[in-house]
Amino acid sequence: MRVISSYSFKGGEEYIKKHHPNELKEIYDAISKLNGADALCKISAEKTMKGKLLYSPEKMNYDLKAFLHKRGWTEANPAGKKGFREPRISFGQGRFREMDGIKNKVGLEIQFGKYAFMGYDIFSKMIIFKNHGLIDCGIEVVATQALVNKMSTGVSAFEQLMIDFEHRGESNIDIPVLVLGIGLTEEEEKQCEAKYLRFLQHPEEIMENESIKYKINGSLPGPKQNHFEI
Repeated sequence: MRVISSYSFKGGEEYIKKHHPNELKEIYDAISKLNGADALCKISAEKTMKGKLLYSPEKMNYDLKAFLHKRGWTEANPAGKKGFREPRISFGQGRFREMDGIKNKVGLEIQFGKYAFMGYDIFSKMIIFKNHGLIDCGIEVVATQALVNKMSTGVSAFEQLMIDFEHRGESNIDIPVLVLGIGLTEEEEKQCEAKYLRFLQHPEEIMENESIKYKINGSLPGPKQNHFEI
C-alpha cells in the first residue's frame, strides 16, 4: 500500500521530519510492505453486505504492527498470541490506555475503527502519553475513503477526520501529529480486482487456497468484532 494523503496537525510533519526522520521512514516502509490483496480477506456477515469480500481492518492493523515490532515499536511478548505487547499506561483497577507503538518518543496509532476513535487518538490519548513523558509527537495511520468503501460498516476515513481539524482548531495542549491516509497502489488495485472476480466465480476455491479466515456466518458486524486468526 502507499500513503495517498497526509495532514500536518500543529506542525507535525515539519517536527517529525526534523526530529524523527528515521521513525517516519519506518512507518512509510511498513505501509509499503502492507499488501492490499492479502488484506482482501474478510467475508462480511453484515446484512447489507453479507457474503461480500472486504478488506480486513484487523489484518492490516496486525501486519503493520508485526513489521514495526521488529524495529522496536513494541515489546516482545513470547507468551502472547501476537508475540508483542503494545505500550500501556495503567491507572489501577484494570483501567489503562494503550498505544499501537512508541519509539524514541514518537507515538503511533493505527486506526481502522469508528470515526470517534480517530479524534480521540489525537486530541486525547496522545496528550495523556505526552503528559506522562512517553511521547512528544504522534503519527496516526488511517484509511482513505476509497479503501473504506470496501470495508466493514463503521470504519471511518481520512477525509472524515479533516472535518475535525477544520472546525476544532488547535489548542495549547495539543502535540505535533502527522496523519497518514493510506490506500492501494495501482498494481494492488489490479490484483484486488482480479481476486474479487475470482471470488465471485469460485468462492470455495478462493477460501481454501488463499487462507480467507472470515467465514460468512462466523463474523459479527463492525471492525472490532471479527475472528481473524493470527
